[in-house]
Amino acid sequence: MIRNLGKSNIKVSAIGLGCFPIGGLFYHIGEPWSHGHVDEKDAIEAIQKGLDLGINLFDTSDVYGCGRSELLLGKAIKERRDEVVIATKFSSVWDMNSGDPKVPCQSTGEKNITPEYIKNCCLESLERLQTDYIDIYQLHWSSMKIEEAAGVRDVLEDLVEEGLIRTYGWSTDSTERAKNFADSKNCSSMQFSINFTRSNTPMLELLDEHKIGGLIRSPLGMGILIGKYNEKSQSSKDHYLQRVNFSDERYKKTFEAMNAIKELMTSDGRSLAQAALDYILAKHEHIVPIPGFKNVKQVEDNAKAMELGPLSNKLVKQIDKIFSELSMDMSKAY
Repeated sequence: MIRNLGKSNIKVSAIGLGCFPIGGLFYHIGEPWSHGHVDEKDAIEAIQKGLDLGINLFDTSDVYGCGRSELLLGKAIKERRDEVVIATKFSSVWDMNSGDPKVPCQSTGEKNITPEYIKNCCLESLERLQTDYIDIYQLHWSSMKIEEAAGVRDVLEDLVEEGLIRTYGWSTDSTERAKNFADSKNCSSMQFSINFTRSNTPMLELLDEHKIGGLIRSPLGMGILIGKYNEKSQSSKDHYLQRVNFSDERYKKTFEAMNAIKELMTSDGRSLAQAALDYILAKHEHIVPIPGFKNVKQVEDNAKAMELGPLSNKLVKQIDKIFSELSMDMSKAY
């Protein structure tokens, strides 16, 4: 199942894979930041299994694991580069050598969008990924000031001209920001959130207006939207969700809604994760969900969603109605 990535005509699988989890533990402004432990061998096998099953899009960032995610992806695909569409990101400032053995790498929370820094980030990502070009290079600063967009866009156009990247985009849910990239010659995608708790209709309309594609992050709500957690859950100390209080009212309503739609979503044999991905595929023909993964089993489950295909319009409307009736805050996504 193939989709076009907007005006770039890059062909991508209808489901991609998000490589944040395989970066493993790193620290963001002093706080542990990860999806828990990841085994390098398992991660590489999972990437290669994805390729075998027809998944060709892999989304990562230089800051995931402070470079480790890109390194593992590069190792996994080095013999199959022509089969792969690589999407990675830039702008974060991080240090691989913190000096503290308990802190293998550290994201400072700072951002840098000077031309020199962007170019250097691109070259370093190319080295880690073991490739001479990046398919989709994305600005990883969702709240950057709009007035700074033109300068970043010009640098990215130069990188296209140099052959270092094929196309570019912005990871942001702000349509006002996205508009400042979307009409550029070589911009072909935006990365933003859609799932049961967020419809993001304005961003979908922007895709249509500018003929670009969308990479959909957090399609499973970090596991919250597929039954992985409940009101009594607690994440490990090295997990991204460690600071979440699952007994808060927002999460209680989410779990209530998920219980209400569980039977609907799985009535035709789909897993909860497959139904969540196929819900997104039904929302627009030029968007691609990029669920995270750490092992082969998760990749196999995600790939099966392509075979099963989008949910019916009737089922999508039923799901949306249930979340709406439970007074979910549709302006926010997990």
